[in-house]
Amino acid sequence: MRMRRGNPGLTRYVWRRVPVNRGEHVSVRLYVFVALVILVSMITHLILLFVVGILVLVLLILVDIWAAYALNGVRFKAQLSENRVLFGEEAALTITIENEKILPLPVLEFTMLVPRALPIKDQPVRKMMVTNTIELEGMFSMSWYERTTRTYTVQCQNRGVYTFGPIKLHGSDAFGFINRTQALKAEQHMLVYPLIVPLTSFSLPAQHPFGDHSTPRRLLEDPSRVIGLRDYVYGDNLRRIDWKATARTQQMQSKIYDATTTYTLTIFLNSSMVMDSYYGIHPELQELAISAAASIAHWAIEESYAVGLYTNTAMRMPDEERNEQVNLRREIDNHKGDIATIIAEQMERRRVHLSPSSSEEQRQRILDTLARLQTQGITPIEEVLFAERHRLPNGSTVVVITNSVNERLAEQLVQLRRNGYAVTILFVGDNAIPPRIAGIKVYSLGGEQTWERLLTTASQHQQQKMLASSTAVAGIQL
Repeated sequence: MRMRRGNPGLTRYVWRRVPVNRGEHVSVRLYVFVALVILVSMITHLILLFVVGILVLVLLILVDIWAAYALNGVRFKAQLSENRVLFGEEAALTITIENEKILPLPVLEFTMLVPRALPIKDQPVRKMMVTNTIELEGMFSMSWYERTTRTYTVQCQNRGVYTFGPIKLHGSDAFGFINRTQALKAEQHMLVYPLIVPLTSFSLPAQHPFGDHSTPRRLLEDPSRVIGLRDYVYGDNLRRIDWKATARTQQMQSKIYDATTTYTLTIFLNSSMVMDSYYGIHPELQELAISAAASIAHWAIEESYAVGLYTNTAMRMPDEERNEQVNLRREIDNHKGDIATIIAEQMERRRVHLSPSSSEEQRQRILDTLARLQTQGITPIEEVLFAERHRLPNGSTVVVITNSVNERLAEQLVQLRRNGYAVTILFVGDNAIPPRIAGIKVYSLGGEQTWERLLTTASQHQQQKMLASSTAVAGIQL
């Protein structure tokens, strides 16, 4: 699958100079005490006590200097090798720290919040209570003007949009008396695309899984494919006129373009799954439904379909969510509008409605969207279908992925079929699939066991791919 690896709309991480925070120093009382000891040793002529006092004073001064300037002149950079990653792949997280001063750093530690759902390969982490993040820790010992780089492998085993950061740096003096901590608020985001598998993995037919091509197609003319000429007809676009042929024949000649046909497939995804007493949702069924939507969209675009996507849940947009929270606080402070209404409007703006397109950019838009889908449903899927029914291209194929079919949804699907649309229901879950509805095809995608089987197969495929890659590298080295 072709996929652009750029990161438009995602936060880019650059070099960060650690801000200086003087913070804690050696206690003044300790300085006064040492000064008194030195004074007493001078009065009593105790040379040993005097030497000890001077050494302790020098030690305190060194500790104070290190405490004040430990994190001064330190630059930090954390960078992900990819901001968009296919399910099951690995990405590199590179941590680079540079000490730009003559003062060495005997102990420099960092802690970075990373997603719990994306394990760091062969690296111990500190788990945090009741959060979706864990702490990645690292320790460095740096001399003057030294740069150190460390690379971690992120295993992308779960779909979603994930945040790496914020980061904390901990500096200490050579004796460990005083620690200095500084927080860096910069964050990076990574999109992990849904699992994409062949449609046969869902027990769908390999040929024409949603029926044959008996439905009408949109007839388009391809201007890049000229197959002949004809006499000019009033109303022809000037771009259509072949001026060389016109000059040769002394009559206006228009180009004849080859006609191309495009099938349209529209996916309606009910990604709000059955409630669960522990999770609040049924995560396996939701991931199975999203994986099915991604696999169908990928297959359809490969087959030159124009593909559209509509869902009843919102996308997670970390940057926008932060701005919306600020706006919500401002609205609350100003007592403007109902809070529930404001939140509902914000969620509705993030609801998914991608019009059909067959471009390569549409594939990435769909995968980006499915990666960002959240678990909470905004509206029932039948309301989404009702709102979009008049915008569907005539004769298009409608695929509904859901775990339940109520009476209202069934009525709308029957009406679409009567209006000439090819309708297919893909049922998610271990419950009995609904009976055939007025000639509408119903397929069962399976439930939790199907999702576990897909994960196992994907893991085995990734291991074989990595083994083949390492074998090829070893062969080159030999």
